Amino acid sequence: MFGLILLVAVLALACDSGTDETREQKFEVGASPRLLVGAGNGDVIVRTGPDREIVVTSDVTRLENVDLDVTADGDVVTVRSVTTFSGNLLGDMAEGRVDFTITVPVNTEIDVGVGSGAVTIEGARAGGRATAAAGDVTLRDVSGDFTGGTGVGDIAITNSSGSFQFTTGSGGITFEGELTPDGLNELETGVGDVTVTIPDDNGIALDVSVSDGSVSTEFAVADQPAGSPGRLSGTVGDGGAQLSIVVGVGSVDIRAASPVTGP
Repeated sequence: MFGLILLVAVLALACDSGTDETREQKFEVGASPRLLVGAGNGDVIVRTGPDREIVVTSDVTRLENVDLDVTADGDVVTVRSVTTFSGNLLGDMAEGRVDFTITVPVNTEIDVGVGSGAVTIEGARAGGRATAAAGDVTLRDVSGDFTGGTGVGDIAITNSSGSFQFTTGSGGITFEGELTPDGLNELETGVGDVTVTIPDDNGIALDVSVSDGSVSTEFAVADQPAGSPGRLSGTVGDGGAQLSIVVGVGSVDIRAASPVTGP
């Protein structure tokens, strides 16, 4: 079992509103690392770094109202934060907050869930999951199979390749990258616009449904049956990747780009 190594750095600042603190914890991991994050209130940023090491930096606001736990069990690093909420005339308000910045090896499998806050994953190559109850979800320069979504917030996936299944209740979805052959891709929003930009030669089996809005594409879609303005289905190229887009209220725009080098 790998344990906590090197240093735990703690900087505590006393202020009128409570105690703030920054912690840095380093863990040695093996060849198949996993990161599990459950954050109550705060943003989570996951970036790639050196092999065989996961570094967790926790920026804590009002420490007295936060339960923070960061542990390692073999190749698995688990990060958890629970914050106290209080009620007033405006509703429940968080009394504490923890923002995490985490550096992982490029081949780390990632699973991040946030109650209130944004999730950002950059550079990962082993796939994973990113969810937020309320907050934006952003993936940059990733590859692999990713799933997730948010209740309220935007989803942005850029310069990435793989398969992607994401849902937002209220918010827009932007995808720019390459969909891998035989991959299953599902993008869904209740209220918001969806923009997909893929290489000119990216074959897809397309199925788009918009209840109230419009659909446009720069691709020639073969076998497209006549239908309503909110429906688009058929194949592009060899139809290698499945792409399903569902929108309640909003628009869908599917754009062609030059082939990406990608991660």
